[in-house]
Amino acid sequence: MGFYEELSRYYDIIFPATSDKIDFIEKAADNGKYVLDIACGTGNYAIELAKKGYIVDGIDLDAAMIEAGKKKAKKEDLDINLVQGDMKDINALFSEKKYDLAYCIGNSLVHLDNEAEIQHMIDDIGKIIDNGGKLLIQIINYDRILDFDIDHLPTISKKELGVEFVRNYILDRESRKILFNTEIHISNETGRQKYENSVALLPLRKEALVNIVKKAGFNNIKVYGGFNEEEYTENSFATVLIAEK
Repeated sequence: MGFYEELSRYYDIIFPATSDKIDFIEKAADNGKYVLDIACGTGNYAIELAKKGYIVDGIDLDAAMIEAGKKKAKKEDLDINLVQGDMKDINALFSEKKYDLAYCIGNSLVHLDNEAEIQHMIDDIGKIIDNGGKLLIQIINYDRILDFDIDHLPTISKKELGVEFVRNYILDRESRKILFNTEIHISNETGRQKYENSVALLPLRKEALVNIVKKAGFNNIKVYGGFNEEEYTENSFATVLIAEK
């Protein structure tokens, strides 16, 4: 079984929907109704929002993630449109709709190859967000990673459930990409297994992200250091941006 197939099996343990993020997303949606979850994984947040009455679409590149999300939505008797596809094709896939909120969290945006691709995607999001609608983006604070030579994030340990998720960073100075090297350790009755993966991420600084969002026609841009709306600083672990169309 491949890394992402294995990750889809344990995704909900490693990345559960947390109340602070749900509250932040709801506040961003304001009184809106239509929400797009970009890089939705197994649909944790889409499902929680649907339970609260939002009409939610979700997209993720990984077919196993989408399949897992559809099974959970069906089990909860929720009508959520989960689509397997590339976030770069958002405009083509969802052009007939207008959203009150589009969000891309979980450090997903920086899987795109360069700032031009990100600009194109944010431009496309702007086309499907209704007037007064919001854009929410959360990535790792790459200013902190680059300026302080951070080489790892804390291990996500769920030992009581037999799961550990190890996260290491290596800066490739030639490509200027961050190599995100991850390991899933699974302990069960059959023993202990390890699954490894490495993906190149674009270390997008806060200023570059803000400029991209501005160029796409968004305004009232605010940046926080976390979903609790703490002030953003160079030491913040996250870069959380909210903007209005």
